[in-house]
Amino acid sequence: MQKLYTTGLLILLSLGNISAQQPIFQGVALKKIDQFQAGDTLSIYGFKEKSGGDTYLIRSGYGDKYVSGNKIRLLDDNMGYWQQVWLRNQAAHVRSNGWQGDLRMVLRNDYYEYAAQMEMNGLVFRDDYLEDYLRQLVYLIHPQPLIKGQPARLNILMIRANKPESFVFDNGSIVITTGQIAKTNSEKELLGILAKHTAHIVLDHNLMNLNYEVHSQRSAEFWSAFATIASAVAMEFANIQYGTNFNAGDVVLAGLTSHAISDAILRSSGSNFNSEQESQANYLGKEFNTVLSGREGFGFLPDKEYNIYISSVLSLTAWQEYHQNNFDQSMYYMDRVFKLGIANEEDYLLKAKLTRTLSNTPESNMEALRLINAALAMNDFDFVEALAEKGLILIRLGEVNQAREVFVEYKTAVSGMPEIPPGRDGIWANRMLIKCDQLMMKR
Repeated sequence: MQKLYTTGLLILLSLGNISAQQPIFQGVALKKIDQFQAGDTLSIYGFKEKSGGDTYLIRSGYGDKYVSGNKIRLLDDNMGYWQQVWLRNQAAHVRSNGWQGDLRMVLRNDYYEYAAQMEMNGLVFRDDYLEDYLRQLVYLIHPQPLIKGQPARLNILMIRANKPESFVFDNGSIVITTGQIAKTNSEKELLGILAKHTAHIVLDHNLMNLNYEVHSQRSAEFWSAFATIASAVAMEFANIQYGTNFNAGDVVLAGLTSHAISDAILRSSGSNFNSEQESQANYLGKEFNTVLSGREGFGFLPDKEYNIYISSVLSLTAWQEYHQNNFDQSMYYMDRVFKLGIANEEDYLLKAKLTRTLSNTPESNMEALRLINAALAMNDFDFVEALAEKGLILIRLGEVNQAREVFVEYKTAVSGMPEIPPGRDGIWANRMLIKCDQLMMKR
């Protein structure tokens, strides 16, 4: 690889229109090679490492042949890391098999269908601040267009799901769940994941794994079923909001999540990578991070700054874990947010709920009350759910009369809210008022 760093240079000839017959790279003959004289420009179609030294694939008067690297100098010095990877691993394959545009179109359409269904049903996570940061990381990893036979660039699609999951489509799209991002603790760790997936894309692993016959047989029926599942997930969001405005509506039930990001999707997109492909991608991803770390003037973001960038997914994942009764895991993500010193009303609300759920001592109940009062004082979002939580905590503390006053306030607040699902509506408030009266022996 080092030889390519020091001698190899890339010229992309009209990337949007290249075909298997058009050269991607150019070099200069250092010695006579068949009809080429020293100093002649020739086209490079591939690269191969051999025990006797590196060789380059050229087209001579005698057909395609590999020529010793000491006879050719590649032109220009702007070849990026992933262009080198492509030249070493894919150029010769494309020379022999062409761009296989029909199969690549099948994979592109799979991505468009997947993304459309997820977007249509509100399962794509949108956060302009985080999305802008991820675009910066993508550009850092692969600033040039992908070599795919038609214009394509690396991009990321974030999906609302607490299950750590990520995979790729051939068109350069990396799908990553909010849970996967939340699981990372540093920029270096996230870059490692993205670089590994970039390797799969550059090496055309999706295309290699595509079983077109199986894909054609199941495509229409699968996408119809997938649309139904995506719609069910979206409905589940709406049904669990309990009349509040916070991220409870972002929860994805475990079974639906595993279907939405399913083995069928991976098989369809060719992302069910084998152990050899995973090993190759892991190696290249780690090597890229090493190369990146060695660049002059480059440094990874401090961990605290990185966690501020991803704080929205930390909060989202904490709520998702809470609604799946994974309370300790939810508290883990909340503790990360509070450690940053950037918690808002929503975060204080969740931490109060977790504190009440995970313990029942005078100390923990007082801490829960402190947290919920802090949430109400912030008034960032005016969540009525905070009032319901405060009432429950006051009952725990034996302050039933105060709790009743809070539930009266809660009932008044929710009475003006349209389309409140059963659970924490006015009827629930009435029941809590009755419970308070019973505890005070008034009933």
